Amino acid sequence: MDCSTTWTRIWILLAVMLLLTTGVRSQSITISEDLPLRNDFAYTLLGWVNHNLLLFRDKGNQFFIQAFDEDLHLKWERQIYLGDRKADIIGMLAHEDRFHIIYGLRDRGLYRLHHRSYAHDVSLIDSSLIEVISDVFTTPRMSFSVSEDKSKILLNQDDNTGIQLYSYDLHQRSLLWKTNIRFVGTSLRRDFRSLQISNAGEFFLTLQPDRFLQKIQSLEVFCSVGGTGEVRRETITLGDVQVYDVYPSFDNVNQNLMITGMYSDRNSARALGFYFVRYQPGVPFTVQLLPFDETLLAEVHGREVSVSRGLSDFNIQQVAIRQDGGVVIIAELNKEFSRRSSLPMRRDNGTFARGGWIDYYFEDLILFAIHPDGTPHWKKVLRKRQYSQDDDAIYSSFFLFKTPARLRFLFNDEIKQENTVGGYEVTGTGYVERKTVFNTDYQRLKLRFKDGLQVAYNECIVPSERNNRLNLVRIRYKD
Repeated sequence: MDCSTTWTRIWILLAVMLLLTTGVRSQSITISEDLPLRNDFAYTLLGWVNHNLLLFRDKGNQFFIQAFDEDLHLKWERQIYLGDRKADIIGMLAHEDRFHIIYGLRDRGLYRLHHRSYAHDVSLIDSSLIEVISDVFTTPRMSFSVSEDKSKILLNQDDNTGIQLYSYDLHQRSLLWKTNIRFVGTSLRRDFRSLQISNAGEFFLTLQPDRFLQKIQSLEVFCSVGGTGEVRRETITLGDVQVYDVYPSFDNVNQNLMITGMYSDRNSARALGFYFVRYQPGVPFTVQLLPFDETLLAEVHGREVSVSRGLSDFNIQQVAIRQDGGVVIIAELNKEFSRRSSLPMRRDNGTFARGGWIDYYFEDLILFAIHPDGTPHWKKVLRKRQYSQDDDAIYSSFFLFKTPARLRFLFNDEIKQENTVGGYEVTGTGYVERKTVFNTDYQRLKLRFKDGLQVAYNECIVPSERNNRLNLVRIRYKD
């Protein structure tokens, strides 16, 4: 063997080692031990509280907190006692030094809304009564929304013809205001699209009136003004086009409700472009229409098509608000097919009936960046292919990791037992890089990326469920 051949092989070996080292250094993966799920009603990831990763376990009539160390080893498990009566867990969230539980208790026609805050070791810090609802003989439908800075929550109780709202300050442990909205000729559960709360504790409720009709050309926005619970109502009209999709999000820096979505023309099943509205109570607004161009449609369809063909089966999944007041709209292609079976299938009650299967497809992503004035900045198509059957698509779609410099997309390349976790990195200028994050071979993982939690600028926790076992997976970027 001559000297040149030897040096060539050495350089190839060094290059391979450099590539492997670079991939390893870009992120680290930590996996917890198996946690049985057989007796759980639900669980909630709370995040890091005083250097403990906390996991809330709801076992129906009993509630527990499990704490994990930096290496995701289980340190301890402690029970939380909320009273002799059955407590309805409405929501929970965590701050750096404590975590909060919002729950309800029904007592002789009354429904009491409570707030408790706990230290990282589950010692009680404070307990407050938020509100007492009278004349309640069945458990009310209660849910809550959280402000971006996690200082305010918005509790809402709906009965289809109206909604009761309670704005609550977690730090001050005080009710800011409450208000009741009644709707005439509107079904809240049918028309509801979004309920947002700002860092100041104001609410923004978006409805899509009669959204099952053939032609829908307007949206309804209800919001509170001035910290009093006074309600303002506004109609946002799209003009000659109709609403195909809608996704509101609140910009706390510029104090605007950003309403984006897709619009269509005569064919309500085919979107022709995006619309964009910056709404602020009492300020004139303009609806910007941003039609799809031939280049974007050709990239999605894989060939040149007419602009009139538009896009079908795409829906907006998230909106990333930029620091300059613009947005990045993230739409995903998702389809669902039901197939009937001629074979009898056994039901839970012991009877037999004809069954079926449901196929789920979660595929390409469209990213559309918009300047603050509503003009387009850039647009990209991110390729992915996900297919699953009869799993409610809990392993499909993606997790969006937000940092000031870039957006990271994490997802399962395929929905199967052994899998590769893929991802994209997108900069503010629209530069896209495709990356493989890690491989789950022999790890016995099935990651639920839609339920992941970003806990730092460079770290997220993603739950994995397989065969009634839960694992927590930490992905930490080192850049």
